[in-house]
Amino acid sequence: MMRMQRWILWAALGSLGLVVMFFGARYAKREYHLRQPSKIWVPIALRADISMEAQKKLAEQINTKLRTDEILRAVVMDLDLREKFNQPSEDAAVKELNRRLFVEAGSADTPNGSVPSINVGVSGIGHESKLLGEASMRVLRDVWRIIGIDPKTGNPIDPGNTPPPDSF
Repeated sequence: MMRMQRWILWAALGSLGLVVMFFGARYAKREYHLRQPSKIWVPIALRADISMEAQKKLAEQINTKLRTDEILRAVVMDLDLREKFNQPSEDAAVKELNRRLFVEAGSADTPNGSVPSINVGVSGIGHESKLLGEASMRVLRDVWRIIGIDPKTGNPIDPGNTPPPDSF
């Protein structure tokens, strides 16, 4: 009788050990992936017939206009990025946002298929994904203003005077 109880005890301890190892491995894998570099962006879909050269030129123009101290500082203040990026000053947070910000030519999936796009976003690590999403959406409001769209309504700011892409 005593041997059988020992066997049950060892089986229970072995099962408990396997359960602990399984959940420990899941936790380690999750933490590993959340510490990997992450990019969160918002695509701005373009016409399907735009060339890659024109798409890259437009992305470069938006990038240049977006990286002003005034716009970056407004984003830092609106989202309190100084504290969230663990920066000692607002100027350091502006520099950090400038380092993480990206504007690139890419593609976006739409109901009508894949179309060219300009991807505007912020990079970081997986743990910051919510913050990166908020920052990307906040930066997008400024991009809309740059290209002449009212962020609240989604309509052109001056419908009779919409500038061509080359004039950005």
